[in-house]
Amino acid sequence: MSTLVRDPAPREARLPPETRPLDEVVWKAWVAKNRIREQRNSATRMKAVKWVSIAVLVALAGLWSRMAAFDIAVRFVVTIGATAVMFQSFHRRHYAIAALFGALTVLYNPMIRLFSFSGDWQHALVLASLVPFVAALAWPDHRLKLI
Repeated sequence: MSTLVRDPAPREARLPPETRPLDEVVWKAWVAKNRIREQRNSATRMKAVKWVSIAVLVALAGLWSRMAAFDIAVRFVVTIGATAVMFQSFHRRHYAIAALFGALTVLYNPMIRLFSFSGDWQHALVLASLVPFVAALAWPDHRLKLI
């Protein structure tokens, strides 16, 4: 035996509610607000990448004799940081800065080692590698002019 279930609401109540037309001004304000938020979040992420790369290079320079065991990790972190800054520089059309960080990416590549962390000139090279990261952190929105 089956029972018939009836909807107590009238048919008019089951129609979807009327929608308002899209307000173009509200939409553009919402898009602008989200664009600004995404730019702010992107800048924060890039600052974090630069700070981590700087911290790793400073730790490498400070603990030079003990960093041979962490060779791969140091190279990997610096390569990731240099690659991220390189792509950001390409996006901002700072091609000289992108080339500089591309060179750092090749120099610190963990797969193909161009140098080892063992001598005095390598120590000077690590200290010199700090300069582009600090410069990119100090002047994030300006075109850096290489002399």
